[in-house]
Amino acid sequence: MKIVALTMGLASLALVLSAQDDAAFQTWMKSTNIEMGVLRKIDSKTGPEAAASAEKLSAIYQKVSAYWSAKHADDAVKISDEGKAAADALAVAAKAGESDKAAAAFKSLGGTCRGCHEAHREKAADGTYKIQ
Repeated sequence: MKIVALTMGLASLALVLSAQDDAAFQTWMKSTNIEMGVLRKIDSKTGPEAAASAEKLSAIYQKVSAYWSAKHADDAVKISDEGKAAADALAVAAKAGESDKAAAAFKSLGGTCRGCHEAHREKAADGTYKIQ
């Protein structure tokens, strides 16, 4: 009886932790959208504001990579790691004032968003999204 109770308790804890992780993930995605919006408005993709947004995105992608790793979604981990690398490259280029490199990194960064959304996001009938 104790084993059954322990197993049920662990399963319940896993569900709660998963829900918390999903809520955090959604917060990260909203923050990503905000930072990408900031970057879209900066034509040269350079300067302190661009660098700050890129650094925030790098930190988010690091968390997102860990999130997908825990879910054993290797494709999403790879995409997240590519997003972090692109964000890091963008931050370096933005600080150096290298607009061509910054623009290329921004384009790569945007591509990671789309690839992961296509593979791991499902739109529900009510217009909300479900993580897959």
